Amino acid sequence: MKKVWLGMFLLGLIVSCTNVKETKEYKELQAQRDSLLMQSAGTQQEAAEMMAVISEVEANFAKIREAEKYISTQSAQSGEMSQDTKDRVNENFKMISEILQRNKQQLAELNKKQSGSNKEILALKNTITRLNNEMKESSSRLVELQNQLSLKDEQIAQLSQDMSALAMESEQQSAVIQDQDRTLHTAYYVFGTGNELKDQKILSGGFLQQTRVMKDTFNKDYFLQIDIREVTQIPLYAPKGKLWSTHPEGTYEFVKGSDNNLVLHITDTQRFWSLTKYLIIEVN
Repeated sequence: MKKVWLGMFLLGLIVSCTNVKETKEYKELQAQRDSLLMQSAGTQQEAAEMMAVISEVEANFAKIREAEKYISTQSAQSGEMSQDTKDRVNENFKMISEILQRNKQQLAELNKKQSGSNKEILALKNTITRLNNEMKESSSRLVELQNQLSLKDEQIAQLSQDMSALAMESEQQSAVIQDQDRTLHTAYYVFGTGNELKDQKILSGGFLQQTRVMKDTFNKDYFLQIDIREVTQIPLYAPKGKLWSTHPEGTYEFVKGSDNNLVLHITDTQRFWSLTKYLIIEVN
């Protein structure tokens, strides 16, 4: 700009001294002035264009920071993301990548232009340097966010495997407990005539021999299985009955029904089955 003003000053000085518009010196100074004015106008236009690019780059970085904030917030949340959140996170990643690519191209052009010697352009050097640094930082943060999400996905996958294994183990334990519970509350009973029970090797004895229970040899398949928590009455379908298995006194009673047949009433379940889980009744 100083050159422009100096040329105009000299031109004015020549004109004020004499009318030399047609002289060679006047024409040369006028051409030099016009050239400097055009150069100054071109520099100012170029600087204005660079400022417009810088404004766009800075606006893009603001969008990137907002997108990074959303991704970082979602990454910090516990548990697996919903599908809608995953879609939004992926859209933000895509937008950041596209903006970074566009900023990279624009900064490359600015870096070329700032190498000129014009003061108007050199004044923008610090701003362009700052934008270059932010470009590097944004690229690094993008990689870090991608790593964080990848790590979170791995942790969720591992947690899912652990929970599946835990659920399977719990299910197996539950099955074992249920089986043990069924075994604990399972009992067996049988009733029949003396001959029927002897045929099944449940009772032994006969003429001049004492009747006794054959605990080690009786046919267990002949017994009926029950849950002692549910069954407290056993119809015998006979008017007489005798208990051969060992059960504490006071824990049961024989009661006659309206058809004159006996029904075994268990009055104290826990004590009744405390000595044996096999109930044997002879009826006639």
